Amino acid sequence: MSNPLPRRADALLQQFITTHDQLSQDSVFLQRLAGNWSALYRLVQSLYGATPEWEHLLVELGELLWNRWNHRDARLRSLDDQRVMQGAWYSRNALVGMQLYVDRFAGDLSGLGDKLSYFQELGVNFLHLMPLLKTPRDHNDGGYAVSDYGQIQEHFGTMKDLRNLAEKMHREGMVLALDYVLNHTSDEHSWAQAALAGEQHYQDYYYMYPDRTIPDLYEESLPEVFPETAPGNFTWKNEINRWVMTVFHSYQWDLNYSNPRVFLEMAAILLDLANAGVDILRLDAVPYLWKRLGTTSQNLHEAHDVVRLLNACARVAAPGVAFIAEAIVQPREIARYFGEGEWAGRECELAYNASLMVLLWDALATGRAALIRRGLEDLPQAGSDTAWLNYVRCHDDIGLGYDEAHLREQGWDPAAHRDFIIRYFTGEFEGSFARGARFMYNPRNGDARISGTAASLAGVEAALELQEPSVLEMAVQRIVALYGVILSLGGIPIIYAGDELGLCNDYSYREEPHLQGDNRWMHRPWISDDHRATRTDPTRVAGMVFSRLTSMIGLRKQIPALNASRMPDILPCESPHLLAFLRVDSTGERVLVLVNFSNEPIPIDGQLMRLAGLYDGGVDLLDQERFLPVGQLMRPYQCSWVVDHSAHAAT
Repeated sequence: MSNPLPRRADALLQQFITTHDQLSQDSVFLQRLAGNWSALYRLVQSLYGATPEWEHLLVELGELLWNRWNHRDARLRSLDDQRVMQGAWYSRNALVGMQLYVDRFAGDLSGLGDKLSYFQELGVNFLHLMPLLKTPRDHNDGGYAVSDYGQIQEHFGTMKDLRNLAEKMHREGMVLALDYVLNHTSDEHSWAQAALAGEQHYQDYYYMYPDRTIPDLYEESLPEVFPETAPGNFTWKNEINRWVMTVFHSYQWDLNYSNPRVFLEMAAILLDLANAGVDILRLDAVPYLWKRLGTTSQNLHEAHDVVRLLNACARVAAPGVAFIAEAIVQPREIARYFGEGEWAGRECELAYNASLMVLLWDALATGRAALIRRGLEDLPQAGSDTAWLNYVRCHDDIGLGYDEAHLREQGWDPAAHRDFIIRYFTGEFEGSFARGARFMYNPRNGDARISGTAASLAGVEAALELQEPSVLEMAVQRIVALYGVILSLGGIPIIYAGDELGLCNDYSYREEPHLQGDNRWMHRPWISDDHRATRTDPTRVAGMVFSRLTSMIGLRKQIPALNASRMPDILPCESPHLLAFLRVDSTGERVLVLVNFSNEPIPIDGQLMRLAGLYDGGVDLLDQERFLPVGQLMRPYQCSWVVDHSAHAAT
């Protein structure tokens, strides 16, 4: 950042340097501190300038960075240097990710370390481990109600096990991502417990009020996240006669970032996780970080400043670390978390392409590609130092967060279309192949989200019930088609664990009293060695899916046009069932990606082939077949990656 230092900022920096004798001997840290001091100064002033001691806070922050840098081991410092030299390392390393639950996949962290060869066989080199930090057993929101940021949940192992896993992954050229839950803590966290004991210092870490006056003012504009199970945004605590802000669940207390002590605590925790070897931190619920009366308290500019300040801290003390924005809002709002203007690339380097999941499943249900085509045309391009994360399924439900203007362009009523999608994927619509379930059903307006694994939603579960090989093959092809999109779209693809094996819904959660009220656990399956063993059997679902995904991932890594971070050019199609986009690399190499979302064969028009520059046809890399320039038929749910003949020979 080239902004000259304000005179006062420069004076504070010089004062900080002169009062820390050893700092002048560490040229690397000093250079990074000086290079980011202007950002630190301006962001601290923006957030906390109304506080008389804000300059002292800046000095405290500098001391925190110096302390955590001194605790960063030589191996991680060397990795920092490599990544700083490489620049945007997360988008230039042909990363393919997998999101998984450690206990449900490998038992514990040590067991996961023993299975790295499995991921390498598939082609995965980036693991996002679902929440690991200590939580209460029952009221934990699947790990998102942290009671101790410095400890690993006992059944996963220890912080030492996490460091060992990170080191082992780094030796194998792999990247480790963890969730950083920074909007709220568990009510069993030591800060919350001290607040319940009456300590004002810690009560100020949260939003607490003696009566309903201010909570009622907030409720006028705050939406409800879980209207069915956690209505309202405040919880009464008899122990202290206070209303506590609890936007998500009653046991998750929202942190008050307008208190600078909260920021210092959370910045220290972030750097401790980085020093444990975590490469990428998923910032959970970032839109909610700042609260203001009269607003939805989502996506406020102060929330962006909090993330920018955390990013500046990491650039000084752990510059090899990147952030993911977990912001499930409209794409243009999500893209703001990449950073805007002078902050471009200095907020979150990565963000979830959150609308893509529902658009993919919508295309399967309707057999039409127009809506996903429109959504991709509208998706903002990530900057040169940022990238979208694309996924077919994740640990969460499928929310129906459509752009309603796009629905109306198709002649669809938004409420009626949502109702159709819900009925389709719960199997209630006649002719549906899906086996899903409603999540968070609101009887007042019929709203709901959808639970279910990719395999069950794509028809594998129904096909296995019918014992029809042709129906099963069609279901498998639907999974492959969806993954064919995210593996060729640009950005970083994330596979949800179990999808690579075609695992169906796991209904065992119904037997667990602390899980049975949350049907999202049906798509959080236990994945055993027996499941994994079937990946080599071509007659089993696991073998069918695993082999095809492995082949696609291998091709993606070989072809620069497919692993570039930039989103593709969306091509017009005569057929409403067809999605087509073109990937082009810096040398001019072209890959035409085609997906037929229909259950019928679809002809490819010659105009589309000419737009892609494939005047003489080409070769489909996925099935190694000749692709005709005119009259080519796409099979039902076929996904094709088409290159010209010379590019195919080179591959």
